[in-house]
Amino acid sequence: MKMKNTSIKTRVTLYYAAVLILITLILFTAFYFTAVRQMNVVSRDTVMKAVQNTFDDIEAGDGFIEIDSDFDAYRKGVTLLVYSESGKVIKGTIPKNFPAQTPLEAGNYEEITGEDDVWLVYDLYNTYENGEGIWVRGIYAMDNAMQTFHAVIWIMLIALPAILLLAILAGRHITRQAFTPVSKITETANSINSGRDLSKRLPQGESKDELYDLTETLNLMIGRLEEAFQAEKQFSSDVSHELKTPVAVIMAECEYTLQKIRQPEEYQESLMTIQSQCRRTISLIQQLLQLTRTIDKDRSVEKEAFNLSILCESIAEEISVLAAEKGITMKTDIQADVNLTGDETLIMRMILNLLTNGIKYSKNSNTDEEDRWVSLRLKEKNNRIIIDVEDNGIGIKEEELENIFHRFYKVDKSRAGEDDSFGLGLSMVRWIAQAHGGIVSVQSSFGKGSRFTVELP
Repeated sequence: MKMKNTSIKTRVTLYYAAVLILITLILFTAFYFTAVRQMNVVSRDTVMKAVQNTFDDIEAGDGFIEIDSDFDAYRKGVTLLVYSESGKVIKGTIPKNFPAQTPLEAGNYEEITGEDDVWLVYDLYNTYENGEGIWVRGIYAMDNAMQTFHAVIWIMLIALPAILLLAILAGRHITRQAFTPVSKITETANSINSGRDLSKRLPQGESKDELYDLTETLNLMIGRLEEAFQAEKQFSSDVSHELKTPVAVIMAECEYTLQKIRQPEEYQESLMTIQSQCRRTISLIQQLLQLTRTIDKDRSVEKEAFNLSILCESIAEEISVLAAEKGITMKTDIQADVNLTGDETLIMRMILNLLTNGIKYSKNSNTDEEDRWVSLRLKEKNNRIIIDVEDNGIGIKEEELENIFHRFYKVDKSRAGEDDSFGLGLSMVRWIAQAHGGIVSVQSSFGKGSRFTVELP
C-alpha cells in the first residue's frame, strides 16, 4: 500500500507510531549501555573499596602478621581472601567453582569466567615496615548484578511495548478526534456540490484553530461564489429581458409590413422603427461589452497620471452644448491643478454618465423651464479628490436610493423623459469609482433634485 493513497489520519498515526518506536529504541539502547557501564563501574568500585578496607584489619609487627578477630571475609557481596607474600591463603575461603590457580596481579581488574559463573577479581599488595608483604584479593560474583540487570531489562521489554501500544492507541484516538471536523467539512462540501446549494456553509468548530480559520476562509469564498452566481443569474435574466423588447418590436414590425404590399412611406416608417430598435440593441451590446471589463479590475484599469481639472473643464464644455439644447444651464466650480493617477478614459466616462444622467432627469414640474441646471464641482481636500454632480431635477424616491447602482435597475419610467435607458450608467459609475479605490454616494430629495459625490484617493 502506497503512503500517498492512504488517508492523512492514517499517515499521521503511522508517523506518530514510527517516531515513538524510534524514540523508544534510542532510549532503550541508551539505557542498556548506560546501565551496563554503570554496573561495571559500581562493581569495580565495590570490590576496590572492600579490598582497601581489609588492610585496616591487618597489623604487622616484628616477625609476625596479625589479622583482627572480627575480620569479615564477605562484604557487600565481595569475597575477601588474604594471601601471604608467597601466595598462600592465610584468611578466607575461595568460592566454589572459582579457579584457585588464578595468579595475583596488583591493582588490576580481571573478569574470570568459570563453568557457570563470571567473577570480577581485584588484587592489591601491601608491604609492611617489617618487610612482610600481604596480598588481599576481592572476588565479586557478577551473576548477582547480572541477574538484577536482566530482571530490569525483562521488565522494560515487557512494559515498554505495552506503554508504546497505549501511546499509539491514544495518539490514534487524538488524531481521529482532531480530524473529525475534516470529515464534517467534507460531508458538507459534498452536500453543497451534489445539491448545488451555495447557501450552505461549512461547519466551524468551537476551538479557533487552523481548521477554524480554513473553514472561515472557505465560507467567505463560498459566499462570494454565491453572490457571483446570483449576480450572473440576475445579469443573464436582465440581459434577456432587455434584448427581448427590441427584438420583439423588430419582429412585429417586419410581420406587420410583410402582410401586404404597402406604400413607400409605410415601408420607410417601418424601416425607421427597425433602425431605432437596432440602435437601441447596439447601444445595449456596447454597454454590456463595457461591463465585461468589470470582471478583473486590475487588468481593465490602465492607470497613469493626468490633470483631472483640465479633463473636467473639457467635459463640462462638451456637455454644456447638450444641456443648452434642452434648456439646461451648465454650472462649474473646478479647482485648478488637481492631479489624479488613474484611467483617464474611465474617469471621463464616469463623469459623463453622471452629467448625462442629471440632464436626462432634469424635467421637474416644480422647476421653471428657464431655471433648470446641472453643476459639476471638483476640489481636493485632505488628500481626497471630491467630484460633485448636482441637478435640480425630479430627484429620486428614498426607497429607490439603495438600488440605483444595481445593474439594469430602473426607477419608475415616469421619472424619466426618455425610454432608452438600460439602467447600466450608475452601475458603471460605481464600478469605476471602486476600481480607483474610491466610493460614490448620493443624496436626493424627490421633486427637488439629486447630488452624486465621488471620492477618490
